[in-house]
Amino acid sequence: MSLKKGINSYATVAEADAYFEDRLDAAAWSLASEEQREMALVTATTIIDTMRWLGYVKDSEQRLAFPRVVKYFDDKLGMEVQLDSMEVPERILVGLFEQAYHLLNTEGILDEVGSLDSLGVGTISIDIKREAALIPPIVRKVVKPLLRTAGVLTWWRAN
Repeated sequence: MSLKKGINSYATVAEADAYFEDRLDAAAWSLASEEQREMALVTATTIIDTMRWLGYVKDSEQRLAFPRVVKYFDDKLGMEVQLDSMEVPERILVGLFEQAYHLLNTEGILDEVGSLDSLGVGTISIDIKREAALIPPIVRKVVKPLLRTAGVLTWWRAN
């Protein structure tokens, strides 16, 4: 597999390595091989691209969802932000890195096998199946302002 920034990934392994240098609890990333890191970034980009984003792509010929032309409210800055540059926003990169980490750190996440734990007291035993979300909460939180629904499920009722 060959990671190609702007074609099948939003970032390079070197950019992700720089992010994880300052992140606590990054063992799954640092212990992964270069090839595993590339695969995680490419797969994470594919997952990120399935989300429903505000705005529209900068160039109709681009393969990825970003860069985009979009105006959104940034809670952190407390103001409206206009994206129209050729760069991928920082919050998308952070989401990408966290998604890639989640993929490396969660065995079988793409196969939806989850994990099985056992709880037993005496002769009574209960098997508990815990399933991890494909997109972890940290990713959703970071990219939320750029989502079409801003992360809120909307519904309406006709009377």
